[in-house]
Amino acid sequence: MNSLNSSHESLADVLVKICGIKRPEDAILADKLGADLLGLIHIERSPRHLTGRELEDILSLIPPEKAVIVLEPSDPVEVAEVIERTGVERIQLHSISCEDARGIKRVLTENGFNPGITVAVPPEPGALDVLDHIPCSCVMLDSSSGGRTGGTGRMIPPDLALGMLRLIRSHESAPEVALAGGLGPSTVRLNPEYLLEFDCLDFNSGIEAAPGIKDHAMMFELMEYMGRTGGLQKPSRLQRGELS
Repeated sequence: MNSLNSSHESLADVLVKICGIKRPEDAILADKLGADLLGLIHIERSPRHLTGRELEDILSLIPPEKAVIVLEPSDPVEVAEVIERTGVERIQLHSISCEDARGIKRVLTENGFNPGITVAVPPEPGALDVLDHIPCSCVMLDSSSGGRTGGTGRMIPPDLALGMLRLIRSHESAPEVALAGGLGPSTVRLNPEYLLEFDCLDFNSGIEAAPGIKDHAMMFELMEYMGRTGGLQKPSRLQRGELS
């Protein structure tokens, strides 16, 4: 599986991932606006959780190469089962230990699966130990709570995020680095260095009207700032996610 992206030639080349998609209309708009990756959460603790049936319904609406299924497996076998059932080529793993990583690697190898793997880690140097136990094309920096990564909506302070980015880039495997945690249109305006430094920016709660309900006007604002809207017109106030 190739890495997410080879190099950035302009600000617009940073990959944009719209995550936590729960509604079909949000998936369709994100694709039309030019999002590179669409995150579908299959984690029961999340308010954006998609059941197996909902997952399949959304997957049928979007290009397969854009789909990323977000998992927090309690058993490595769950990862292989989701890949087998959906045929997805990209997975994102949250809250996994080194032991979990070894188990997932073993199960994927035994089943002949070779997906692109993103591992979400909190902004703590010790969290990077997991990278020694599973091949991943991308590391995602995300806030954590109670030992679980993601779902907090909290931004990582810029200095900490950029410091962790440099630390990850010094790692032997040198995976690509994504940033998540409460990002929205204002984040990229206030922190333009994110567009130059990170390989991917992950947007979820920062472009929502409510958990799982994307605000279409905010999605357009974000993608317009990034220089890509797929030729779509800016939605009116009545087309905002909370009113659609």
